[in-house]
Amino acid sequence: MTRLCTCRTALAASEHICPRCRAATAGRLRRMPVLYRLLQPELQPAAGAPSYGRVGLVEAPMPVSAHVLTLRGPGGIVHVLEDWWSAMQASRGGSAPLITGTYDERVTRAAKQLTFHLDYVAEWEEGPQLARELRRLDETAMDIVCPHDTRERGTLLGPCPAEQVDGTVCGATLRHYRSSMRQVTCPWCSSVYPMHSWARLKAWIDHDREEHAPEDQEAA
Repeated sequence: MTRLCTCRTALAASEHICPRCRAATAGRLRRMPVLYRLLQPELQPAAGAPSYGRVGLVEAPMPVSAHVLTLRGPGGIVHVLEDWWSAMQASRGGSAPLITGTYDERVTRAAKQLTFHLDYVAEWEEGPQLARELRRLDETAMDIVCPHDTRERGTLLGPCPAEQVDGTVCGATLRHYRSSMRQVTCPWCSSVYPMHSWARLKAWIDHDREEHAPEDQEAA
């Protein structure tokens, strides 16, 4: 009976991952350290400007993004990669990996080790599960770093001027997308700016930019 890869491609006798899925897995492993670094700025919005009497939000946003914190935390990307690295080593009768360094360094090292041993992974019975888990991890991180609506590009407006309950201004980047013609929604604090408020929104954004422009720029 012909064995099939998870993508439904016929497998050779010794394979558990087909060449196409192996290449995709290699690409995801190469991208993983980059995604890990790109997730860091997503932990919180840009620093906001001081308040000057705007309507405040009822509730403050979370201090960090929970999804990003999970991916960058102890049980996230670093754990998945090191767990598979350890499992691969154990299946070959090798010694357990030596885990040292910062999370950035650990993610890079584990991804490189798995990439280096992809010949073995492709013939390892646990290889398909590893490939599926890496795919889910990659897709989750990509949806945060480059969500579908930002792939539409959108029109850059400036920092969100909504005042938070602690008196600071949100400051997250606002964009207008064709898919939401009549309103702009802040991706961080969820403030909604309907079309009739856009003139006032622009005035608030311009005020923040002028108030916090570098001194040398003002002098010029």
